[in-house]
Amino acid sequence: MVITLSPAHQHLCLRHRLWTRSTQDIPLTRLPEVLQAQRRLDHLARRHRKIRQALDLARKIVGEWSASGMPIDLGKEWTDRLDRIEAHSASKKVSVEDRHHLAAFPEIAVLATLILNPPTTAVDPKELYLATTTELSRRFARIYTTLGTHDPLYQHFCRLRGERPQ
Repeated sequence: MVITLSPAHQHLCLRHRLWTRSTQDIPLTRLPEVLQAQRRLDHLARRHRKIRQALDLARKIVGEWSASGMPIDLGKEWTDRLDRIEAHSASKKVSVEDRHHLAAFPEIAVLATLILNPPTTAVDPKELYLATTTELSRRFARIYTTLGTHDPLYQHFCRLRGERPQ
């Protein structure tokens, strides 16, 4: 066992193509979209110091989406990734939570990117929310069913601006 100290945005070893954020390293040869997401995060981390907070928030929002009904249908992608993850014997030793985090990692990276680089300079949380959901729809090629004030993403924008969700 080797213990390493990695930056908050580093979830895998690109050189060895291994997911390193769980108790067992998981080979990523069947998950090229996870490798691409890590490359985008590496690029983003060079420009933003608050990458850790953005990733934590994105993971929390995606978790809340999963628990309360998805505003954007990503179930097929996540199920497909989970199947590819579980095809490796090493994944059997990894917690379900870690497997789900790995399956959702590309979408978490996209959301973290939009949190750090919003698609608009609008100050109003509603405008910011609508612009971000439109961008999410474009990037995922899916319709984002706007949840409005109950959406964790909208609530984040309200807290960001010091307002209470209405």
